Amino acid sequence: MISVIMPVYNGEKFLRQSIESILNQTEKNFELIIVNDGSTDGTEEIILSYEDSRIHYIQQENGGDAAARNKALAHIKGDFVTFQDADDISLPMRFEVLKHQFTSSSVGFAHSDFLLIDEQNQPIGYWASGNIDAARMRRFFLKVGTPFNNPSMMVRRAALEGFLYDTSQPLGSDSDMVFYTTGSWTTVHTPLPLVLYRRHTSNLSKKQEFIVLYPEVRKFLNNYRLQELVPELDWEKGDPTSNEARARAIIALFLLRRGMVQDCQAWYEKAYQLKNPACEHFVTAIGHLLTANDTGAITALNAAPVQDALVLNYLGESYALQGDLNKAFAYYLKALQLNPNYEEPLDNLKAIGWKQGLSFIDSSWTKFS
Repeated sequence: MISVIMPVYNGEKFLRQSIESILNQTEKNFELIIVNDGSTDGTEEIILSYEDSRIHYIQQENGGDAAARNKALAHIKGDFVTFQDADDISLPMRFEVLKHQFTSSSVGFAHSDFLLIDEQNQPIGYWASGNIDAARMRRFFLKVGTPFNNPSMMVRRAALEGFLYDTSQPLGSDSDMVFYTTGSWTTVHTPLPLVLYRRHTSNLSKKQEFIVLYPEVRKFLNNYRLQELVPELDWEKGDPTSNEARARAIIALFLLRRGMVQDCQAWYEKAYQLKNPACEHFVTAIGHLLTANDTGAITALNAAPVQDALVLNYLGESYALQGDLNKAFAYYLKALQLNPNYEEPLDNLKAIGWKQGLSFIDSSWTKFS
């Protein structure tokens, strides 16, 4: 059986459409747990208008989305758990398609793409996901954010054993769950838009990032050691102070690219305080990249006493930012020759390929262009 978790707060406008998209699934063996998080509109009246025995209705005082999800988790009975926001729509085959992805006992969760819709149910975009190896999850989150989102996922109940959402975070429950379940489980992605995900002015995710998203990133940085966040450094044999300075400089660059300017400054200032002759040129070069001084970065990196994979990668980035993609390409290849497991030059090769022309093997995407 599948347990469907639906938290709702003042969701009367879209709730009926959302509930009916669950009740009309081709997969019939499920329970729908609706947690009313202290709504003051007509939410309860809509829920009580259904007489379907698969609906389990729970009321609580307003405690936020995470608290509502935790309440639902305490009542699940299914072997699989999936999620439905009260303003989204599941296509009729969603549960059936996702459930079929659990072809092995090692699969912890399956997930799909989204079709984005507006308040008038009109399509406004497409959200494509993909599979990411567990070893790459931390770097992906640091640079980009959560690779999967709750409304697209179906999770094996065993993978959620002992998990609770962080009620102190207004947003970020997706990330906590993803990191909890991906450590020892395989993920499967199906590239189909099984969810119509609604974007409108009241979405929590549309609030200012410094209120909602930035605390999630700060929490993430506090939960992991530098060795886990920047594994490309030689933490076993390298100088500890130099490694820490370089790691902090790299994280500062990632934070700037996510728009977290103040956090970037704090991380870089610490890196600058720690720099020594072994890492001085590298830290200085990252500082130049932070201020869009590509030429200064190239000069500093060329002066570095050791031309290791990190120096070569950021030389490539500096040249790419100047528009010299051929030279950048050569540096990325050299970096990978020195460290074949280094993720950054691999991602940068992808970026070069995209810049030169992105193509999909599935050409059906372009039929309306």
